[in-house]
Amino acid sequence: MAGTIKPSEARMRVPEFFEGRSPDANWTLRVLTEGGKTRKRALTFVGEDWEAFSRFGKVASEVVVDENGRPLFDRPVYYEQPCVNVVAWGRDARTGEVKIAIITERRPHVNHPTLPDSTVPLAFAQIPMGFMERLVGKAGLSELEIAKSAGARETSEETGATIIRGFSRPACPWHNYSPSFMATWADLIFIEVDLEFIQERKPDGDELILHAEYLPVRELLARIREGQGKDGAIFRGCSSLSALMIFFSYYPEFWPR
Repeated sequence: MAGTIKPSEARMRVPEFFEGRSPDANWTLRVLTEGGKTRKRALTFVGEDWEAFSRFGKVASEVVVDENGRPLFDRPVYYEQPCVNVVAWGRDARTGEVKIAIITERRPHVNHPTLPDSTVPLAFAQIPMGFMERLVGKAGLSELEIAKSAGARETSEETGATIIRGFSRPACPWHNYSPSFMATWADLIFIEVDLEFIQERKPDGDELILHAEYLPVRELLARIREGQGKDGAIFRGCSSLSALMIFFSYYPEFWPR
């Protein structure tokens, strides 16, 4: 069956998979100085298992195999810590119009699509999202309770919502950002808030959020179509667009006629 295996297993199964191939095909670790020059001798991993950890997740080496278990190619796989994505929404008390929470946050790791040498951090428009490390594994909490608690916390912290009117969850409550390299899934939950009780969010030193707003659906779709908001924020984050598409599939009545 096709899947992935560790490099060490691939080397045992098919030794020639690693032997004699171009050095460019091997994983190499380079430790760089501030000026971008190599400070230490590059370490090349040929058929070795390696992992790089942080509190947000890990990157690991894996080898893709065919239906017969024969190695095809190796590539990095990313494992993220448990996280929740939230589509927060509410109705305008006067008009009944549905509005959806969108936050604008700097994403410094992303290159500019047309200016690859630019060092200006890009700002993305996205739904509320965050890690669940404070709740995962807590005694007595079910998976749904964890998602609700984490989702409510992120909605409050990132959008200023103070009153939650209800929760709903898709039948398949997860989505994958990019299955080409992402091994883990984000939990997904929909949260209805009372738009009459939205406070100005308090700045958080660990966050790069610039501002939050609840957009009417028509305006949200117009910004997605254009690719950018009025403030230049980019509406091209696959995690948010995936979650919004799932949301509208559950609430087709919210889609403009």
